[in-house]
Amino acid sequence: MASGSAGKPSGEAASPAPASAVGAACSQPRKRLVSVCDHCKGKMQLVADLLLLSSEARPVLFEGPAASCAGAAESFEQCRDTIIARTKGLSILTHDVQSQLNMGRFGEAGDSLVELGDLVVSLTECSAHAAYLAAVATPGAQPAQPGLVDRYRVTRCRHEVEQGCAVLRATPLADMTPQLLLEVSQGLSRNLKFLTDACALASDKSRDRFSREQFKLGVKCMSTSASALLACVREVKAAPSELARSRCALFSGPLVQAVSALVGFATEPQFLGRAAAVSAEGKAVQTAILGGAMSVVSACVLLTQCLRDLAQHPDGSAKMSDHRERLRNSACAVSEGCTLLSQALRERSSPRTLPPQSCWIRRILGVERV
Repeated sequence: MASGSAGKPSGEAASPAPASAVGAACSQPRKRLVSVCDHCKGKMQLVADLLLLSSEARPVLFEGPAASCAGAAESFEQCRDTIIARTKGLSILTHDVQSQLNMGRFGEAGDSLVELGDLVVSLTECSAHAAYLAAVATPGAQPAQPGLVDRYRVTRCRHEVEQGCAVLRATPLADMTPQLLLEVSQGLSRNLKFLTDACALASDKSRDRFSREQFKLGVKCMSTSASALLACVREVKAAPSELARSRCALFSGPLVQAVSALVGFATEPQFLGRAAAVSAEGKAVQTAILGGAMSVVSACVLLTQCLRDLAQHPDGSAKMSDHRERLRNSACAVSEGCTLLSQALRERSSPRTLPPQSCWIRRILGVERV
């Protein structure tokens, strides 16, 4: 056994790490994976509810990895090819997550799941846009008319702000690392900036005096609440204490309320423009593609839930084998969903009979209408 260690007086045996510290270190990657599962599941469900369960046909405007569908890939064919290529990337990530979990690499599995969640969101956005393009290409269709506000994007921002504030409320002081606080602050700032810019533009373009002023007042209320919360975040980062942490929880509430009120006002029907008018043929094409995308999303939600269950149970648990079997089955469902989506895009029709009622899909996802 080693007789000494760096920084120890010679002859003094190195002290083993306390059992509690070892257990805490081992549990941290598991806890993070559980948190990542919850975040990814919520994000995928929200996007599915907004884009796949909607009865309206509208183009999808987005940023990031999905931007090529709305920008460089305006044609249905280009959008279709982008989606099919991304289903292959999704299959690779699904395999990676399984392998990492089987090897006990919970940290790496969490990183891969973040990528997977982002890819599913991108895939969903592109699929919804492709469904719109296919629907308005049918005879007699009238394209959508844009409004002052994009309901999808501002609702996504509201959700991200709510998630960030929930992290601040739920995270113990010991887990409030500088990196976590930085990520939360950056996420809040990014989404608040988008809401500010979107509502300022809507205010400028609005013809109604009350609406112009209400957008400005809503942004002012949101900005004031955000400044108060971010000051608390900076304080807990500079001088961590339970009092500083409790202030973060205290001031997160007003921000959530201010954002909810602003987005609620911004998404009133008069600000949203008009959805496309499509024939029964166009509706059938749209439904087929959205149904294929829902097959992918629902399978990925199940996969995420299986990962969460595995992360919460010790390796020797009697239920572990059942959880691993469920994980394998859900991974197969992801692969099948990708195949169904690809077929629907190629054929512009459903490759198999899909349930006629969206409530069946809601039961799988556990979502409510936003």
